[in-house]
This record gives sequence, structure tokens and C-alpha cells, in this order.
Amino acid sequence: MTKKQFRHDFLRGLGSALLELQSCDNAQKYYDTVHYGCLHVSTYDMQSEGDRGWYLYTAAAAVGGASILHDIIERYARTFSFYDLFNQLSGILYHYAKEGSTAARNALYEKYSWLIEKLFRSAVSRHRTIFIERSMFEWLCVWLTSLDGFDAFKRIVMDISEKLLPKDPVGFFDAWLYSNAQDKFGAKRVESFLQKQAKKSAYINIYLQEAHKWDNYVSSKAPDPTLEDVIAEVDGERFHGRGLAMRFARNAGMEDLEKLFSLAMEQQDLQSRAELLWGLRRSKLQWPEAVIEELLQSENEDIRDTAIYIMEQSPSPKRREYALKLINEGTDLVDAISILALNILPQDEQLFCATVKAIPVKLNEGDWHCAFMAAEDALKRLRGKPKTDLLLYIYRETYCGSCRESIVALMHKKRALTGSLLQECLYDSNGDIRSFAERVVRREKQS
Repeated sequence: MTKKQFRHDFLRGLGSALLELQSCDNAQKYYDTVHYGCLHVSTYDMQSEGDRGWYLYTAAAAVGGASILHDIIERYARTFSFYDLFNQLSGILYHYAKEGSTAARNALYEKYSWLIEKLFRSAVSRHRTIFIERSMFEWLCVWLTSLDGFDAFKRIVMDISEKLLPKDPVGFFDAWLYSNAQDKFGAKRVESFLQKQAKKSAYINIYLQEAHKWDNYVSSKAPDPTLEDVIAEVDGERFHGRGLAMRFARNAGMEDLEKLFSLAMEQQDLQSRAELLWGLRRSKLQWPEAVIEELLQSENEDIRDTAIYIMEQSPSPKRREYALKLINEGTDLVDAISILALNILPQDEQLFCATVKAIPVKLNEGDWHCAFMAAEDALKRLRGKPKTDLLLYIYRETYCGSCRESIVALMHKKRALTGSLLQECLYDSNGDIRSFAERVVRREKQS
């Protein structure tokens, strides 16, 4: 593997990069790329696919873990606001600490102490706590409870009760930390601990009451909005009303859906019209082709996006023709891919593949992610094993580990997941892909 190919695969989180580090004679030649990957975020969406802590730790250990660890700790101490980088570094340090590194463990707890103090000072000065620092603290607490178990959770609750709750007894309840602890240690164990401590501390009693409010909120269901609620929410501003309209449309009957559609089309303000139409995108409303054509000509981008979205939901020869027209003109290729995906015929596969490959793939630029998701839908609709290498292309090129996960599952279903690819998947940065590959390997051994 060349250094260029290694960098390509490593920054996307592919298992091929770790396999190369294990099998090559000189893993040190990849040091610069691994070093860069540890200190820079190349994950497309960390919230959906998780961090790459294990993957990056494994690579760092292979090329010289001590020196990279030193730089990670130094960068971690200087990371105050870059949320994704903080999460990534926390994940790498967690794995170092789990394997016995005292330096990594100290770095995690030093950052924990710094964040506690920072949040305390924010509360004392009556400044609103910086959201990102709250999020960093919550994330780090979750890592520490993974590292040190229930003892870490008890320590965190006690520290919060002593330092933070006296300043803001309601505001410093962290729902994610609480819910994560319930998942890890059991709701009964968490409840028992908090009940005992609540008898000793008025602040932990408040924390416990907030926890119970959260439990009730999770189990409750908000009432459906009325049509009047939806209209009252729309004021011509972007994102004002679409969420409420979507909730209304989710359970509305056809008569109410048609009323909402009529009210939307009557709006003189284009952004208000856009918000209401957006709320109808996933409803069972029937959209006449003439209406869609009208929306496609709108001056408002959100209205045009809604028209494209509707065209992606149900097939028709006319919509296929429209997609092919866009491709032949070389315009709006991502929209064309999305529409053709629903209307694809076997004879379109080669053209479809070439069009997807024409979309540039850069980490934080362009619409390749939308094109790749549409391509997956298209390949699901085509029967049998694909006649192009589009699945493999998306697997190799996407930065999104979540998309790669569904592509791997589709490759397996289409009998396109070769033995060598399956081996790569065992070392992928996405833990769910690794688990999937392990299950496939076990089943193959048993058969």
C-alpha cells in the first residue's frame, strides 16, 4: 500500500489501514498520517457513528504509541472549545488508560477537574454556562464511567453536588450522564444510590427530582398540535413552523392534510409557504404533477427542495425522464441522482454509477453524502448482484461510517462482500461494522 492510499483509507476509518499496519515491515513510515489523524477530526458525523477512539489508539500503538500519546495529552490540555476534537481525544485517551497508561488516566481526570472548576466559576460569576463546556463535561463523565465503572459515577455525582448544585441545583442535572448510567449500571442501582445520598444532601435530592422529571418526560407523549397551532407558529422566518407542521401531519387525516396544503399555497410570504409545505413532505398527501412542477419553479430554495423531496418518494416515468434530463444537461446532479434512485431501471445502472462517481468527495464540502445515500436506495431496488462497482466505490470513498455500515450490510445481502472485505470490516473504525463482520464470520464457521 502506498502512503497516499494509506492516508486515503485511514482518514476514512477503513479497516484496510489497520491491516496494513499489522502486516507491513515498517509501520513507522505511516507515522505522520497516524499522528495527523489522531490530532485532527475526519469523522463525518460523530454523533451518529461515534468516535474513533479504538481505531486511532490501535493505529497509534502500532506506529509508536508513546510519542503520539505525549502529543495527544498536550493537545488535550489545550482543547477548550473544539467539541468533536475533544471527544476524539477523550476516546483515544480512554483506550490508552484502559490498557494501563497512567499518563492517559491522569490527563482525563485533570481535564475533568478543570471542567468542574470552569463550570463552577461560570456559575459563581452568574454568567450563563458555556454550552460547549457543559457538553464536554457530560461527554467526559460518560467516558470516565466506562473507564472506572460505578465508582466513577458516584464520584461525579458527589463532585457535582458539592461544587455545582449549590450554585444552580436545577441547571447542572445532566440527562445524558444520568441515562447512560442507567444503561450501564441498571436503573435500580442508580436510583438506590441517589435515594441514599438524597437523604444526606438537599442538593442531591434536587438532582434526584430532576432525574425523575426526566424519566417522566421520556415516558410521556406531547399532545398533537392543532392546525391553528401550526398557523400561529409561522411568521416568515426560516425554521419557524416546519417542526410543528411535521408533527401535525404525522397523524392528521387526509382532510386536514389538504387544509394545511391549501393554507400553505395561500401564503403570500414565500418562506411561510415553504415552512408549511416542508411539514407536509413526509405525509400521505397526494401531490399532483402540476403542483410539483410549479414548486420546482419557485424563487424559494426550500420550496424547490420540497418539490425534489416529493419527487424522490414515489416513482413515475415522468420523474425518471426529468432526472435523465438533468444528467444529460450536467446540472443539479445530486437532485438527479436522488430522483433517479427511486425510478431506476436496470438499463440505467451504468449511467447512474458514472453520475454518482462524478460528485466530488471532500470531507466537509459538497453533497456527496446525499448522493451516496440515494445510490444505496437505488441499488436496493435493483435485483441481484450489482453490475457495477458502485457499492465498493461508496464503501471506499465515504467519510461517513454510518453510511459505510449500511453499505456493508447491503454488500452482504447482494453477495458482494468478499472474504478480503469482510476481513477489513473486522478492523473498521465503526464498532457496529466490526460487530456485524464478527457475526458473519461466526455464522460462516458454523455453516
